[in-house]
Amino acid sequence: MDPGALLARMWDLGLPQVVATVFALAGSTMALCLLIAVPLAWLVERSDLPGRSLVRWLAPLPLALPPYIEALAYQALLAPGGILADWFHLPARVSGALIYGPVGAAMVLSLCLYPYVYLMAAGALTRSNPTLEEAARAAGLDRWRTAIVVTLPLLRPAILSGALLVFLYVWADFGVVSLLRVRTLTTVIYGYVRGTLEWGTPAALSVALALIAGSLLALQMWLLGRAEYTQIGVGSRPAPVVRLGRWRYVAVVFVVCVLGLSLAVPLAVLLGRAGRLDAPALTDVMAREWPAFLNSVGVATVAACLITGLAICAAWRSAPSGRLSWLPMLFQIGYATPGTVLGLGMVGFFQWTLPWIYSHPAVLVLGYLSLFLTPAFQAVRAAFTQISPTLEEAARGLGRSPLRTFLEITMPLTRPGLLAAWTLVFVLCMRELAATLILRPAGFDTLPVRIWIHTMDTGPEPAAAALALVLVALIALPWLVLVTCGHAAGAAGMASDARDLRGRSTSPRPGAPGATDLHHEVPHAATHRP
Repeated sequence: MDPGALLARMWDLGLPQVVATVFALAGSTMALCLLIAVPLAWLVERSDLPGRSLVRWLAPLPLALPPYIEALAYQALLAPGGILADWFHLPARVSGALIYGPVGAAMVLSLCLYPYVYLMAAGALTRSNPTLEEAARAAGLDRWRTAIVVTLPLLRPAILSGALLVFLYVWADFGVVSLLRVRTLTTVIYGYVRGTLEWGTPAALSVALALIAGSLLALQMWLLGRAEYTQIGVGSRPAPVVRLGRWRYVAVVFVVCVLGLSLAVPLAVLLGRAGRLDAPALTDVMAREWPAFLNSVGVATVAACLITGLAICAAWRSAPSGRLSWLPMLFQIGYATPGTVLGLGMVGFFQWTLPWIYSHPAVLVLGYLSLFLTPAFQAVRAAFTQISPTLEEAARGLGRSPLRTFLEITMPLTRPGLLAAWTLVFVLCMRELAATLILRPAGFDTLPVRIWIHTMDTGPEPAAAALALVLVALIALPWLVLVTCGHAAGAAGMASDARDLRGRSTSPRPGAPGATDLHHEVPHAATHRP
């Protein structure tokens, strides 16, 4: 297409307004996530919040709810004809304004994505040395001044990392913005692909979106690389617990509201909506959608096995002496690519080169491989780093080959971490929507696709709610295993760090040999994408 005609087409599509809308949506979502996650992390890790052990386990669980399912629940609750609209007799214009548009999308996205920031901040608080805060208090600073001058700067790289992940996610999101009728680059690309055979405009939009995502990723790495503070080591004793006093009631209300709005309300709405189906109707829905269930589980299982296997090979070969150190950067490029952009590019590639793959479910496995190799690699590499190299060296000294050493020593010791990596990839593949909509062969639907079709065609109907509950159950059960393994691995990692850093008050700069990787401070749920 002629560049002038392409620019004119972009202008006709209102591209400047679309970019401004997405930028405002991403910024507001990031701000809401910070307001939710940072206080929640401090309450869980540093205060005497009642039931904080339970809250520590529940706080990351909204990541088990795909964002488009949360959007479906709040659509059924707040949209015209929804539960609250009927209860309070709200006019359609008022109830529609509550959920449809950037405001409703920012609310739903922040309730889904705040665990990104929470996990990063909680991990940093757990690992930080409390003696610095105690020194500030001894110097005469009160509790609030100490938090502003000492604690927040210590958390800055972790908070920044989580916030930029949220910002990048919103740019790439498709499910929430499509359901809540927000016009973004991803919805424009998908609408153009579905509505016309002309590929020049969606390809140009995809390039623009990929450049934006790449720029945000480069900004994240640059800002984290400039983090000059040196304290991230673990002290020899835990941080003292701050007594909330009369503020504990306010803290409990805050925590209940966060967990209620992000977990309890969506699940209750879905249960109520699905409960409108009687037993024969529910049986009919499940029988009709059974092929989509099998497709989802089958593709996710195959993709998780393949991706985890490749991640194990890559992490094993790149671990010694920093060999293949360029692999993480290469994987990160694929992870930063939005699903719509990746799907569009793979469709064009396979249509011209290997058209038989495009008509086979294997194309979904290849798409998931490109999207989710990064979190698998990070999880596997983190598991490998918890093994002391002296064990492998001893095995090698006894005459074992590198492969036998890996199979007999490394694999058994890292089995929980590898299981967590497989579970993480399985969860991500089960919930993927944007790339699946574009890549799936004709007639090959997954559960996310069926939920999206039911909702877009007829609104948040009971069948969509029932399918959403099935998908949540399929994701939540392995997610609970992942969170449990993650906490166990985190405890082991902190104990190892405490032994290695005992007597030291500082650690190397991020990126230096021996520095703590901020992305590995928490269970690797923080690397998950839509």
